[in-house]
Amino acid sequence: MYLQLPTLKYRRFRGDMLEVYKILNDIYDSQTVPFLPLHLDSRTRGNSLKLKVNRCNYDVRKYSFCNRVVNSWNSLPNFVVLSGSINIFKHNLDEYFIRESCCYYDYEVDAFDFLNFLN
Repeated sequence: MYLQLPTLKYRRFRGDMLEVYKILNDIYDSQTVPFLPLHLDSRTRGNSLKLKVNRCNYDVRKYSFCNRVVNSWNSLPNFVVLSGSINIFKHNLDEYFIRESCCYYDYEVDAFDFLNFLN
């Protein structure tokens, strides 16, 4: 029996995507959140709320929240991004990534690696 626990990487990704959803849907006060500019060019593929990619010269800015989440958010499909509420967004995001085997912790793989490490 498996617990189906999500990995730490997926939990961090999910938290970042929740914050972007809240920022873009004005759930937070607009004066206290970072500005995430939308990419208004309609000729591109992807969802209808794509974020604009900013260029950075320094690593400090490159790994900040505003730049870290852009590519991940832009890769989400339209049915996830255009969810009506936070709970629906969470459900759609989890359903979208449930097909990915990397999102959940695999006990057998880690136990096998640990046993090989001991030998």
